[in-house]
Amino acid sequence: MSGHLPPISDLRARHTGWDKPTPEHLKDIGTIEFFWRNLFEAIFHPEQGNWQYHWQQLYNLILERCPDNDERRTTIFYLETVKNCLKIEGDWKKYWKRILIYMENARDWARKSVIRE
Repeated sequence: MSGHLPPISDLRARHTGWDKPTPEHLKDIGTIEFFWRNLFEAIFHPEQGNWQYHWQQLYNLILERCPDNDERRTTIFYLETVKNCLKIEGDWKKYWKRILIYMENARDWARKSVIRE
């Protein structure tokens, strides 16, 4: 990403307009949210599975289904932050609220990535 500010009309069109998903967008978003939920369950209900496995599945899916745009890069940033928080030595559960916020941010930015192409 360049350090130069794009024209305000481009920023306005991308960030303040109403995003209307197509049926294909909704399919991709639904798939991403299904994998997101699997990761959520694996983190907060460990008997549901290995969080690393589900994290990697979601990561790969985002690379596959989200266009290579700023929104995808933001999604990946939040998803990697989730992984980093979970790998903190000691009791990661004291960071549960932060992890949940990063998880929600990753989901929201993935939606934006798909819709905004």
